[in-house]
Amino acid sequence: MNEDKKERGRPFKMANWIPSLQQVLNNNSVVFLTDADLVFLVNKLLPIEDRITTRTFKNWKAGKFAPNEELGVEFLELIQEALIKEKMALGEALKNDKTGQWVRYAWILERKFEEFNLKHISENINKNEETQIIQITAGNNEQKALIQNILNPDFLELKPEQLPEKSISIEPENNIDDKYDF
Repeated sequence: MNEDKKERGRPFKMANWIPSLQQVLNNNSVVFLTDADLVFLVNKLLPIEDRITTRTFKNWKAGKFAPNEELGVEFLELIQEALIKEKMALGEALKNDKTGQWVRYAWILERKFEEFNLKHISENINKNEETQIIQITAGNNEQKALIQNILNPDFLELKPEQLPEKSISIEPENNIDDKYDF
């Protein structure tokens, strides 16, 4: 009964979708493409009945595919290979930049790949620490000495002297406020 139900459902489109995905990944620079862009380009190559939605694509990327596990693994490997190629291309461009504008490639790497996002990394590291870390950089020796004195002060501990206690008493006849009507 369960097998019959699967056969009557919508056809599994991954078998037709993978070759078109391979074609798009091989023929285009996909570094700046979103999932929606990639789905659009692949769907454009396919007949309407073989097209998928961005939601289906994201489900497939999350490992939610059935009934063919082998096709799902092939799909995931294709996506992973494309991401690795993007990292390698950006890394090579960053490493081989002769114009001094390597920052643009680093910027792309940080935004496209979470593991290169330094702000995200430092926030996660410091999230578990109870103390806050402040990094201070000195511009010259005078500033360095000032910073060192603030961080590692040489001081004497002064203890206050204990003053004798004096008691103050207010007598009603000495109270000037009694002479005024409010």
